[in-house]
Amino acid sequence: MIYKKQNIKLISTLILILFLQPVFSQELGIEILEKIYDRGKSFTTPLKQGRIESLKNANPPKDTWLYSKLEEYKSQLGSENILYGEILMPSVDEKFYSYNLFAYDIKKKFYYFVAIVSFEIINDDAKMKTQYLFTENKSLKNWWSKTFGFYQSDLIKNIPEEYLFKTCPPPPDMEE
Repeated sequence: MIYKKQNIKLISTLILILFLQPVFSQELGIEILEKIYDRGKSFTTPLKQGRIESLKNANPPKDTWLYSKLEEYKSQLGSENILYGEILMPSVDEKFYSYNLFAYDIKKKFYYFVAIVSFEIINDDAKMKTQYLFTENKSLKNWWSKTFGFYQSDLIKNIPEEYLFKTCPPPPDMEE
């Protein structure tokens, strides 16, 4: 009788673990990754195209972004020196993922901007939660250190190549 109870507990525990494992896993289905990518890209397209007027009177948090830097980017639109990159990354909190878009000047070696759209994974959907915009070195360094950590971790194996920039993006100016 005790033996049967232990077996039932063991089997129940194994079933529970197998059932809940996807809930606690960083791995997402391709459908969710596509939603994150498509929605993130759609949200950041105006910025990438230089449509920044809606940000003109914004009051961004200190050390995040400046409108003048976005104007500088807009004046350089179409330049062959601008390298764009997109990255889907998981957050430390497993229920959040982010779409990251950056514009980097390969000749001047600096970022025009990094735009991040954060999504909360709820069931089989990705709900937009927060957006970030960085043009300033302090915030760019923070973003890059997280991105570098992601590229050095095993978590990168959970994201298909089409949702990654081929290599870790270059670091921002680390001397400032």
